[in-house]
Amino acid sequence: MTRSPLLLLLGGMIAGLCAAHHLAVELPEPVFWAALAAAGATLFLRSRIPFALVLTLFFFTWGSVALKPFLTPDLPADHIVKQITPEPVIVEGVVDSRPEGADAGERIFLQAERIVSGTQERRATGRLLLFVKEGRTTFLSGDRIRFSARLRQPENYGLPGEFDYRRHLAYRSVFATAFVPQANRIVLMRERTAFSVQRWFDGAAVRLGTFIDDRFPREGGVLKALLIGDRGSVSNVTNDAYARAGVNHILSISGFHVGVIGIVLYQLLFRLLALSERCALYCNLRRLALVATLPPIVFYLFLSGAAPATVRSVVMLAAFTVALLLERESNPLDTLVLAAFAILACFPQDLFDLSFQLSFLALWGLVVLPPVLMQPFRAVENKVAGKLILFLVASVAATVVTLLPVAHTFHRASLAGIAANFLIVPLLGYGAVIAGFAALPLVPLFPGAATALLWLAAAMVRISDTIIVFMARIPLVPLRSVSLGELALFYLCLTVLTIVSGERMRRVLCGATVAVLLLFHLPASAGTGRLVLTFLSVGQGESTLVTFPNGKRMLVDGGGSLYEGGMDVGERLLAPALWTMGVDGIDYIVMTHPHPDHMKGLTAVAASFPIGEFWESGTWSGGADYGRLKWLLADRGVPVRRVDASSPALTVGGVTVEALWPAGGGGGEDANEESLVLRLSYGSTAVLLTGDIGRSTEARLLAAPARLRCTVLKVPHHGSRHSSSEEFLDAASPRVALISAGKRNSFGLPSAQTLERLERRRIAVYRTDRDGTIEVESDGRSETVRTAAHGHFH
Repeated sequence: MTRSPLLLLLGGMIAGLCAAHHLAVELPEPVFWAALAAAGATLFLRSRIPFALVLTLFFFTWGSVALKPFLTPDLPADHIVKQITPEPVIVEGVVDSRPEGADAGERIFLQAERIVSGTQERRATGRLLLFVKEGRTTFLSGDRIRFSARLRQPENYGLPGEFDYRRHLAYRSVFATAFVPQANRIVLMRERTAFSVQRWFDGAAVRLGTFIDDRFPREGGVLKALLIGDRGSVSNVTNDAYARAGVNHILSISGFHVGVIGIVLYQLLFRLLALSERCALYCNLRRLALVATLPPIVFYLFLSGAAPATVRSVVMLAAFTVALLLERESNPLDTLVLAAFAILACFPQDLFDLSFQLSFLALWGLVVLPPVLMQPFRAVENKVAGKLILFLVASVAATVVTLLPVAHTFHRASLAGIAANFLIVPLLGYGAVIAGFAALPLVPLFPGAATALLWLAAAMVRISDTIIVFMARIPLVPLRSVSLGELALFYLCLTVLTIVSGERMRRVLCGATVAVLLLFHLPASAGTGRLVLTFLSVGQGESTLVTFPNGKRMLVDGGGSLYEGGMDVGERLLAPALWTMGVDGIDYIVMTHPHPDHMKGLTAVAASFPIGEFWESGTWSGGADYGRLKWLLADRGVPVRRVDASSPALTVGGVTVEALWPAGGGGGEDANEESLVLRLSYGSTAVLLTGDIGRSTEARLLAAPARLRCTVLKVPHHGSRHSSSEEFLDAASPRVALISAGKRNSFGLPSAQTLERLERRRIAVYRTDRDGTIEVESDGRSETVRTAAHGHFH
């Protein structure tokens, strides 16, 4: 239990930061000064309660304005974000941190210095993020580089529950990005523009990484992640396996790694110092060992890239060392609260960094929960059994307190982490990390000895990988969608557990919280009595979720990258959006035609959700993506129906679903023209979903113009000029038109001609590239349209 007044002040600070982050609350500056003055006035009162409350209000107001430099920055006129043009420019700048590996490429942060556009050269300021699609560079912090690229402002897709990438970069002071296809497109202008300690460490890390790769190519990715903070060589398959097993945290250098190295170094140095009789007589060995531990820890900090999470951990370890040197006894929770308060006072944006949240939650859980969980095992007398139980309880505590935040962010949670941590932490944490850390200083001096130690670390990685492959098969906890409200309730419970004394009361609070959280996940009602169509913003692709009045769901297309090796839209965008919307199963999946931008995302959806039926038009595709999808459907026993204009209409919850095209027989050479066209009718509302049909198919459909009449039209082929003919739009005569297209796509969609034809007919146009995800709701009499751009889904 803690009675620290800092907890109240920390609560006020966090509340203010959350109000600014989630609700865009920014109190006027006079309120800030008024709160400070009020705190000063109450300082002279006999009771300390008014002072504490007013000071808490002050920190709330401080929190509401602390994020202003990131959320609404006042940027200078020569800032790079104010010099963005549609055309490519030449950018010159200085690398300001270690490049980060990303898949086959790299991410480089740099401080812009100048921009060349045509014959004009202009001074530029501000931080820029450069994406390299393929290849790795050898740049170090301090290098001046030059490249040609289009500058962009970071943007979100506008999907429900998506990761706020734009704000994530803003919190790193990045407001502009650029992209080059290959690393050789970047020119090194000058090495080391200024002396930097971090640059020396970056060079050492590159050399160590090469040493590891040359000798241990298979385990090198995990070893480099553990030892020098380079996760760029860890494959997506390995990352996914570690995540499914609940031990992905072990691959990111954090407080755990720093703590393990610190403890081992302390024990080793203490024993070495104890061998000296002079030291034992004239020195306090514990204090001396503590002080001697800090330099190697600082070395590890810089070698691993000085990531924010590692910096926080080293600062906390240093503060702990100072406290021990001063022989000050303190409550561990008070120390934790003080550390969080100090870090947020200096870096308020860190509150919304997942690594910060998980680090402090895990420590919080390790302090608060074990006394509650160890209650039934107090009678255990065997010391070995007691230590094993305590270790397991600690694993349970760390896993439980981070379960909901992990599920909220990644839409997956694994209780396998309890058992996996029990096995993997000793192997990788106490084994591979220590052996590898011991090998690092030996690399330039005694490479043979370094190789032997790294071989031992690599062997532990191989054993861990084998265990993780097995653990990853354990089913994930069904916590796909965790709302902010549930997170707030969870954090509130942890706070109360911290304040309240008495083990019985704590157990009651834990049980009550679990019960309330389970209520959030009771099965939803059978339906709302309304037809809802959600046109999901999945980039240059298409995906529409239809929710029928009785609660059944149909997903029409799944988006997907047009390019081989592109982002998995289904896994990264579509499935998380569906989970956020509360979708736990899909009754009908419809693939209008087997083109990548409509089909590829369906594979991840079919693998992640229970599926009732799969519909397709019968247009065959010999591509690997189509074959993979059909194999997965067969493996999961999903019935596949061929649907065309001859298929009987289906009624779902009062909505009539009928196929208007293809005519039947199949075999068309153009998959776009053979797209499955569906018409949904509900009362006076009619929706036309048109796939990628062009004018030739539109002309054939005009043979029965009455069937084309609709109130809502999904514009064919992303608004292509070769679709949406005058005659087709006249026959459909919609009130609302929806266009699915990617932002600034290279195809120029939607075309100006199509937009002009729609505007001339005074049809209300909504576009996913401009409005984000679009929702159309009908009660059978009228339609209501909502968009992500206007705050819906947030």
